[in-house]
Amino acid sequence: MQGPKRYFRYIARHYLKNFLILLIGLSLAVVFIDFLQNAQRLHGGVNRKILYAFYTWEYMVALIYPLVILMAMAWTQISFIYRNIFVSLFSFGYGRRQLLLPFLVSGVGIYLLFTFLQMTPFAYGQDRAREILHADRYKERLTDLFFKYDKAFVYARELDPLRKELREGTLFEMQGRRVVRTVRFPSASYHKGHWIAPRAEIRTKRFDSKGRLVGFKDRSVQGLIVLEGYRPKVFRKIYQGGTFSLGDSIAALRLLERQGLSSDKVKSILSNKVVMPLFALALMVIFFYRTPPYHRFVRKEQLWVALLGSALLFWALLYALFRLGMNGVIAPELGQTLPVAILLIYAWGLDRRERRRESPSLSLRGNAA
Repeated sequence: MQGPKRYFRYIARHYLKNFLILLIGLSLAVVFIDFLQNAQRLHGGVNRKILYAFYTWEYMVALIYPLVILMAMAWTQISFIYRNIFVSLFSFGYGRRQLLLPFLVSGVGIYLLFTFLQMTPFAYGQDRAREILHADRYKERLTDLFFKYDKAFVYARELDPLRKELREGTLFEMQGRRVVRTVRFPSASYHKGHWIAPRAEIRTKRFDSKGRLVGFKDRSVQGLIVLEGYRPKVFRKIYQGGTFSLGDSIAALRLLERQGLSSDKVKSILSNKVVMPLFALALMVIFFYRTPPYHRFVRKEQLWVALLGSALLFWALLYALFRLGMNGVIAPELGQTLPVAILLIYAWGLDRRERRRESPSLSLRGNAA
């Protein structure tokens, strides 16, 4: 058992080392260029500029890591081919599927790590960098909000996301095209998924049998639940724009679908965070099986161009589909999902063919033993 463990650690160690070198190098290079372009627009002290650079780096790492997964794969694979490491491992009886396994396990581990990070404040690096760069455009408080809630419409003069408070709100309950009841509240606080108004004034309209207004009925209520499901951060992202973490994306998706509102933007963000990076794992399998493992059959320059060119092409295509889905031009469920699914099916087919090819040789080795 020591032999298989040793080969696995050897390949995985080289791949992860190359991945870290490329990820840190490329992300810092892009951050440095971005910082030089925006240095004159960054007002404030050194701490503010450092925070801007750090948040930009978080965003760039999350953006390019699928591409770096493939670049590290190409770097490691070409290095092993020209050093005849694959040939040496073949001579010890390892098959191509066994040699692919350390790359694939490492790639899946990286994907799971970054998917987990998308559930944390790491997901908001781009938004925080923009808030620092455009401090005058981003306010903590939102004013004059108007939105749909079930069969009613709600107006609030101000939302304070930090204190989780809505101020001077009015809820208009509709029946058909007319307002049948209004609920006014000076303030409401968010608590465990609900917005609770300590005091609210309810005015109900009374109609006769012909539908004509004949009067009003007023009453005061304490501790009234006026909204449910509208999380403060979701409020802010819907009105100001920006990205969502995975948790906030799911909450926003449920809320918008329940209210019958367009959720294309949220679906596109979810797909871009969860589905899109899978193309790197599919191309990892395709590249490995489609690249000859012997030095005499490949030219380094052509191989680099083919691998990196394909990776950049698919990455750019999927990012373009993400932007189209955000704008509602194409269905978010199909924009990125369909091409990624095709790549995964093709990669699975290549692996299945390689498994059939290796099975006779493995059985012959077993009979000889």
